[in-house]
Amino acid sequence: MTFADIPDSIIEYVRQVFAAANDRVSRKMSNHPSMHEESLDHTLIDELTDAPAAFFAAEGAAVRIESHWLGGRWMYGRWEIADIALMILLRRNGGLVQRKVALLQTKRLYSNEIAVETLERDDFEIGIGRLGDRTDPEIPMSRQRAFSFDEESKYGAMSAGSDQVGRIEAYVRQRRIPVFYVLYNPRQLPCRGEYPALNGARSDEANLVGCRVQAMADVHGHLSSLREGQHPTFGGLNEPGEGIEHKAGGSAGWRLEDFVADEVLRCRQGALFDGSADENLEYLFYRRPAPIQAAIAITIEVSGAD
Repeated sequence: MTFADIPDSIIEYVRQVFAAANDRVSRKMSNHPSMHEESLDHTLIDELTDAPAAFFAAEGAAVRIESHWLGGRWMYGRWEIADIALMILLRRNGGLVQRKVALLQTKRLYSNEIAVETLERDDFEIGIGRLGDRTDPEIPMSRQRAFSFDEESKYGAMSAGSDQVGRIEAYVRQRRIPVFYVLYNPRQLPCRGEYPALNGARSDEANLVGCRVQAMADVHGHLSSLREGQHPTFGGLNEPGEGIEHKAGGSAGWRLEDFVADEVLRCRQGALFDGSADENLEYLFYRRPAPIQAAIAITIEVSGAD
């Protein structure tokens, strides 16, 4: 049994679940243009794990999606490599057959007018008090502010020549586990609105752009063409790269759900391991200075003779 034996019903169910998560995260960006990246990560994981485990009787196959939150960046040092580990566990009659891993580095698009909220060490150490101790003057919420996203909007937490770029590349060379960028975008581009929304109206446009995935080589290749410290724009990363499919909304990479369903589950992307122990997997799973802060595990089981 291999990943090639995964029934289409399982793959389409996983696509549906990740599409719903894509939609929810992208809607949140359109409604909250300054939302910090960690909240978008939480939203993605929460939506994925809200989906019930599913059994498909005709194929004798089942799938479940689980998550584990390891903690924020302040807990175990600096999380330089990835935010989320995507793990696929393939089983037959309960026994582990193969595993696949891809690491996801998430970055959000910044609006042109409103700065993104960033979490500091104090936000984690003080905890819920940070929500109530904001005694300094703020921009009045009673004055609506216009915001927009377009092709010139920047991924403000990513820059050319940064230490993180070098560390990611070194990790991939050493550990042979690929890293992909999950780019959080609003549901459409251009996207314009006002914050706070008039009468609390929510965004309801179709999700034509949303969460996109690009290979590390394509993202870093574009960064290498920029000046040191310069941030990539949506338009810059929208240029087609080798291996990137062209979906609705432009050539900004795979839609999140298509990446997982068509690339990872169909064994085109990710590092594949058999059921035995592996040094690189052990380093990822058990070393205290782990390079990730959350994990998503998709367990797929197929019954039948071994």
